[in-house]
Amino acid sequence: MVFSKHPPNALLVDDAEDTDMDSAALHGLKTAPIITSDALDSLPSGVVPQVAVYGRLISQHAQNLPAKPGSERLYINTNAPLSALICGVQGSGKSHSTSVLLESCLIKDDRLGTLPEPLSALVFHFDTAAGGGHIQPCEAAYLAALHPDRAGIARAPPVKVLVLPNCVNTMKGVYADLPNVTVEALRFTSADINAQRFLSIMKLDEGGQLPLYMETIMNILRSMDIFDYKRFRTTLDQQDFISSQKLMLDQRLALLDACLAGGTPRNSVTNHFVPGQLTIVDLSSPLMDPSSARGFFDMILGLFMETKCASGKIVVLDEAHKYLTEESSRLTESLLTVVRQQRHLRTRVIVSTQEPTVIPPKFLDLLSFVIAHRFQSPGWLKSLAGHVASEGTSNDELYAKIVALRTGEGILFAPSGLAQVEGMHSDHNSVMPIGRGYLVVRSRLRITRDGGHSLLAVDSAVDALGRLDTDSTPKKVHHGDLSAARESGPTSGNTGLRTPSPDKEPIAPQMPEDDLEERRMALLVEYLKQQAASGRSEVTFSRARTELCRSNREVALAMPAISVSIPKASPPSCILFSSVLFLRGWGSFNVDANQTMFRDLRSSLVHTVQEIPKHGNVAFGLRLP
Repeated sequence: MVFSKHPPNALLVDDAEDTDMDSAALHGLKTAPIITSDALDSLPSGVVPQVAVYGRLISQHAQNLPAKPGSERLYINTNAPLSALICGVQGSGKSHSTSVLLESCLIKDDRLGTLPEPLSALVFHFDTAAGGGHIQPCEAAYLAALHPDRAGIARAPPVKVLVLPNCVNTMKGVYADLPNVTVEALRFTSADINAQRFLSIMKLDEGGQLPLYMETIMNILRSMDIFDYKRFRTTLDQQDFISSQKLMLDQRLALLDACLAGGTPRNSVTNHFVPGQLTIVDLSSPLMDPSSARGFFDMILGLFMETKCASGKIVVLDEAHKYLTEESSRLTESLLTVVRQQRHLRTRVIVSTQEPTVIPPKFLDLLSFVIAHRFQSPGWLKSLAGHVASEGTSNDELYAKIVALRTGEGILFAPSGLAQVEGMHSDHNSVMPIGRGYLVVRSRLRITRDGGHSLLAVDSAVDALGRLDTDSTPKKVHHGDLSAARESGPTSGNTGLRTPSPDKEPIAPQMPEDDLEERRMALLVEYLKQQAASGRSEVTFSRARTELCRSNREVALAMPAISVSIPKASPPSCILFSSVLFLRGWGSFNVDANQTMFRDLRSSLVHTVQEIPKHGNVAFGLRLP
């Protein structure tokens, strides 16, 4: 028998045969994260079955690509796993872009694109301002509220917000003005906790010298073949710790124990990971620090990855600079693992941040694309420049373009994104990767409400949810709505915002401010007295406004959307004083329960509120002796 020195060439691809695309080329087309409209038209039918419109393609800056595309639409390939960074200063359109991507993965609507199967979405949110009493809802929650003019026949996805068990009532007040949002306690079962997740909660990776009690904990863990939290706690309680160690240990375990208390397989966090639903884990709380938040997020991310979802998943790190660090942590390593295995995990990862310098360099190297909205810091560009390609463009030139971006516009880096080569015929051979170039883009309008508004002193009569109001109270601007509509011009009527017409909807005359505040206070105090007399311990002011609107709409509408805890048998003086504080929008503070004289209470509060900035929409409680 004669053996050939070389095997047959049957498995080699012949580049001369272009009748069919080889598997590698086809895979590159199917998994491209970004596709221009020209490129999509050139692809064979069915190659990319699930895409969504991100927005408008303003210009292309890459070799062999025309500066102006034939079609201005830009698509996100939601069918393929991807990872992205969206960065920019406040008001640049960063949060709007993040919500556009979430809409594209959750809402079926022909105007958005094709979405045969909605994904399961998980958003991590942590507000460091919670320690000062100023808690804002996660902007992603506004996906539960459809825009009145642009929604059409679309249906909003169900939105569930999971919060710390001891913050449920407070957080319900924070999200009270958002329709179709359910706030529930974050719950785990013992089966959700393994040794690795437990160590993450214990912040073992935070660097520095480990507490002495950690050696005891590690010895207990090593002795357990299969980790069981209940058995671990029993063994831990039998250890002989000194009082200071016991105190520190109890503090670290308190939040986890609270989430485990009452946890069952039916209410566990894993039951919320279903296709088509947006689940927000909001850990905003004065009791939560960024390090602890990272531990909880890491554990929940692991549980999310273990949950089976045939249509795929999307994870969003909202305002990541508030808890993600450049240093190595378990959350960082877990994210890197997810991104590296995203094709096998059917997962999309979106990181939204105002501070790209906190993003680990390893993560930047693995990104599918980066959308850089407007920012002014040269250090930010320097941080990104080493990880994104910009062929033929100096950093100074790129920086000048980024600084000049309008709200909603961004520089898009997507090396594996697809665009059509200049002068080529429309077939798959005319499509090429964007490579080291970049695109200038503008995000589309949303069909859900925009929560990323700015509070201005004088503005249009559109409030936080886009409702038209005829009173003269200053309202909130929707940056995302306005920015995306600029391309049609200021008179095109394409903003989707309804403004009052001078002929049809005259503005109500404004009451003198002193008289108005006095009438507000009188109504509010009387209402508080009634609620306290009926035994209610907490009042949600959105309900108070609704009831008071029946008697005096002008006065009641100006009241802030807040909550107040009323102690039993509160003296009228305390109620009156707390009403003044609420009406003036002061923030959160605690009062020493041992103070009994209202004079001391008043002086203490006045001293405290002088240190707290005024906010427009606050959720908080006031404890009175």
